[in-house]
Amino acid sequence: MVEPEIDTRFELHAAVHVHADPHTVYDTVSDITRMGEWSPENTGGEWLTGTPGRPGSRFLGHNRGERNDWTTECEIVEAERPGLFSWKVHSSVDAADTSVWSFEITPEENGCLLTQRYVMSELRHGLRVQLDELSERQASLFLARRRARLEGGMRHTVHAVKRTVEHERAAAGGR
Repeated sequence: MVEPEIDTRFELHAAVHVHADPHTVYDTVSDITRMGEWSPENTGGEWLTGTPGRPGSRFLGHNRGERNDWTTECEIVEAERPGLFSWKVHSSVDAADTSVWSFEITPEENGCLLTQRYVMSELRHGLRVQLDELSERQASLFLARRRARLEGGMRHTVHAVKRTVEHERAAAGGR
C-alpha cells in the first residue's frame, strides 16, 4: 500500500514561444478533436454534450499508454479566448474530480507563450488501485516514471502545436 510520505500530487507544465497570434493558437489547442496530432499519449477526442469548446461541454479523450488504451470523460472548465482553455477529467467512480489540464496563451513580442499545465491534486481511482498492489519503493518508482512520461509528453505536445501553427501560418502566407 502507498505510504503517506510518497508525493502523489502532480503539478507539471511545459511552455514554448509560438510565432503566431494568440487567437490562432487558442483556436488550435481548443480543438480537442486534433489533440492526437500533437500528443504522444492522447489519440484524439470527440464531443459528447454541450457547445464544443464552451464551459460545461463534455468530451471523450482517447489515450494510448505503454501497456493499455483508455478513454476518459472530460468537461471544459474555462474557455477564455485567447488566454485560457482548461478541462477536468471526470473520475471513473463517484469521487471528486482531481485532474485538470489546461493551455494558457500569453501574448509576447512576435507571438505568444503557449503553456500546457497538468495538476493532479489527488490520485485518481485507477492509479490508487494500481499503487495499492505495490510496495512503497515500487509505488515511488511508478509515480516517478509516470511524472517523467507526462513531462516529456507535455514538452512534445507544446512543440508539436508550435510546429503545426507556424506551418499553417506560413502556408497561409504568414497571416
